[in-house]
Amino acid sequence: MKYYFKKAVTAIALTGAMLLQSIPAFAATPPATTAENMQYLNSYFQIGSISDTVTAEEFCSILQKMTDAELSYGTSYAGMVQLLQPILQAANMEELALTFPEEKYSKILAQYNVKLSLDDTTAKYAACALSTGILQPSDLTSTTISRAQALRVLASIADVTGQGRNFLGYSNDADIYGKLNNMWNSFEIFSDDVLDDIGSKAVQNKITTGYNLKKESYDARFIPELTLRYGHDDIKHANQIIGLLQSEGIVAKVQLEPKISIYEYLLDWGPVPEPEPRYEVRQFSDDLYLVYAVEYDLALEFSSTSDKAKFDSLILKYAKKSGENADAQGLLYGSWWQPLYTSTTPMTGNYRKIIDNVITNGEYSIHPFCLDTDAAKVKQQLNELNSSVKVTQKSLWCDEPFYRYLSGNDYQ
Repeated sequence: MKYYFKKAVTAIALTGAMLLQSIPAFAATPPATTAENMQYLNSYFQIGSISDTVTAEEFCSILQKMTDAELSYGTSYAGMVQLLQPILQAANMEELALTFPEEKYSKILAQYNVKLSLDDTTAKYAACALSTGILQPSDLTSTTISRAQALRVLASIADVTGQGRNFLGYSNDADIYGKLNNMWNSFEIFSDDVLDDIGSKAVQNKITTGYNLKKESYDARFIPELTLRYGHDDIKHANQIIGLLQSEGIVAKVQLEPKISIYEYLLDWGPVPEPEPRYEVRQFSDDLYLVYAVEYDLALEFSSTSDKAKFDSLILKYAKKSGENADAQGLLYGSWWQPLYTSTTPMTGNYRKIIDNVITNGEYSIHPFCLDTDAAKVKQQLNELNSSVKVTQKSLWCDEPFYRYLSGNDYQ
């Protein structure tokens, strides 16, 4: 968010203390736990609760929340086998399964050491579910369905259908830097006419000094209780944030979400520059020019709430300029006076509550922030700009430096 910050541009090395720490080796990330699957499914599908031993009716009832397909299940088999058809219907894989000839499905079942006596259609479903990774061999041999089994399969279906997490990888992946940089290189300015009109009026009427424009298709869909979003405009800084996590032994899921930072361009800054793919100044009236600048939110889903809580102290130590260190010596490249990271769930310690005033049009949304104490006034003012759209106010918990800036109390 360029309109919020005065940023350093000096490249700085990591501190000696950090370099002396042992750097954890890259390692395979363990599969999701039952608790994590439950947390995710509840966050996005409002699952609520699930029995220790799951019936076919209960499973299909939950599955129905995740799909528009008409689901049905047979009674010839027990356990997950009786649910193969609705599982593949919900996963959008039924047509694929039905293409499997006997030679193919027999070979797949043999590879997975599945020796059940199945009719032709059920065998096709079983082979497809195994080869696509939706089910594990043990799922087919059990005559009951455990809570852990059900949650794992439901989470797999969410992933297969694009309703799962949308992320690049893990912070300890050997190729995470390449993925980050490739994603960043794909970002260009995007906009929406309806939201452009509302946003420009909001700036012109001094309701906000600027706002972000985001696109739903990039949303990480992370578990809110484990997630922080860290905003910046330089990919080198994001790479160093990931390196910082690695050096601290913290593993997190990683997504880079583009956002367009939109704020007023003052003519005393100089002539309006020529537009570029990631930076453009647009004129909205005789005396209003707005910058459209590509930035990002680095979305991080941590392995635990304790790791999420540690992030604040790491940023304050290694990625925040201060009056005592205005030159950012010993800090990450591109460290800001007011770093910005937010949680959509309550945080204690050095976090403060603010309000995100979300206005959505299709897959696009704008996000002007305000103080909690100004929420009612800002919502009323935004509503008056366009009666056909809805302002949804969402609570965020932000870091203390950004809160001080938003409240106008202290640039540091």
